[in-house]
Amino acid sequence: MQEELFNGVKYFIIVLLITFCGCTQLTPRYFTASAYERALILYNKGMLMEAKEKTSEIRKGEQNYKKAQALLMRIDILSSRLAEKHMELGEEYEKAALYSLAADEYRTALKFDPANPSLRKKLELAAQGRTSLQKEAVKDVNPEVIATKHYKQGVILFDSKQFAQAIDEFNIVLQLIPAYKDTEELLAEARKQRDEIVALHLKKGIDYFQKEELELAIKEWDIALELDPFHKTVLDYKARAEAIIEKMKGIQERKR
Repeated sequence: MQEELFNGVKYFIIVLLITFCGCTQLTPRYFTASAYERALILYNKGMLMEAKEKTSEIRKGEQNYKKAQALLMRIDILSSRLAEKHMELGEEYEKAALYSLAADEYRTALKFDPANPSLRKKLELAAQGRTSLQKEAVKDVNPEVIATKHYKQGVILFDSKQFAQAIDEFNIVLQLIPAYKDTEELLAEARKQRDEIVALHLKKGIDYFQKEELELAIKEWDIALELDPFHKTVLDYKARAEAIIEKMKGIQERKR
């Protein structure tokens, strides 16, 4: 009876935490999971920094330590790619004199790469709007002129099937002037074409992976990641393949 009462109270507390905190990780499954399982839940929800912190708590010799290290490697790879992508977008916004948007991108990049001094400097300059001279120059900037430039560049990239870069250009256009010409339609089509190509290379890579042709698999996934650096499934498969290659190298070295 006491045990049933205790369990009922515990479940009630968990429900209250979920209701009032609104945190996605605070679920009954999360509270009853192991440290590694909690890290995996956070990772699958896209909460990379929280997942990294939780994974780092698992010490050598503890259960699931090797799995935790493999997950940590995947998190580091994805974090690095995310930081790089947001930094590139920030630089594009700076070129368009969109300093506020640039600063937002640099802040996001720093969440994934907090120790990067170059990013901190970029954020500082973007937040200040650069120099007062540049601020004056921004007053004379015509958003339509900049939007037209990026739109034309996006169309060129789209026609040459460089969909990832075209997507970046079209996003800048829409930030400058929402509903500019047919940008939304082109952006949607560019994303569709990109996703189809990514899916194709993902499948080819998996086929090679199943045949244990790991180097060929990684080449296919690298092509996919050039188009979509954030694609978690591709990143996961690539990390697994690279871990297997490293393990095989270790075995071969021990045999010598």
